Amino acid sequence: MSSDDSLRAIPGAESSPSVFSPHRLVSLLLTPRAYFAQPDLLADQRGILLAAAIVGMADVMGRIDQNLLKADFRNAEAGAEGLAGWIASSWMHYWIVVLVAGLFSAVISWYFRGWWYRKRLEWSGVAEVAPERARAVSTLQGLVYVLPLMVWTLVDSFSYDNYIEAWQSTNINGIVLLMFLLWSCWTSYCAATTAFAANKNPARIWFLILPLLFYLILMGGIAIIWATLR
Repeated sequence: MSSDDSLRAIPGAESSPSVFSPHRLVSLLLTPRAYFAQPDLLADQRGILLAAAIVGMADVMGRIDQNLLKADFRNAEAGAEGLAGWIASSWMHYWIVVLVAGLFSAVISWYFRGWWYRKRLEWSGVAEVAPERARAVSTLQGLVYVLPLMVWTLVDSFSYDNYIEAWQSTNINGIVLLMFLLWSCWTSYCAATTAFAANKNPARIWFLILPLLFYLILMGGIAIIWATLR
């Protein structure tokens, strides 16, 4: 993940807060326009790379969930089959796989999601988009969802014996995380129109409306399958 001018530290950046500072995280969640308007936001290169690693780990966590959902759909005991079963049978297995595989996933996510974010910016009227800047902003806006996911799973690590038990439990986790996921669409739109000054009308389509529809349709399908299995 090489850096260009858009990610190089600006004068005085040594004293700028981390992207993970509590003040900035609260701003990202509640006032995303103000968050992405900060001139020194991209100065914290290490923080951005750490955020990319967390996004990669969240991707791996999602793939594990997909495999467990497939096991449920086959009326198998959740996590009882294959690699997903081995991973979900122990929190140690789970976190080792998430950490190691997440680093590889982070590299793919950094480039692919950055490319997709940049293409949507171009379709929203942004003439020139620095690839590194698009990757960084795309990664930071994703923290709105992946950080709550990570925290919630860490809490589950102390609440259940293994991930299978956490997966099978019926609680409000899924609804709360869904709210963060949907809110991340608004955050992405704010990032596009603030950090890149994208035209609002096409940006609403590419960064807000279409992602919201995609997630709602996807989650609706999963909810129907889940209700059928339960």
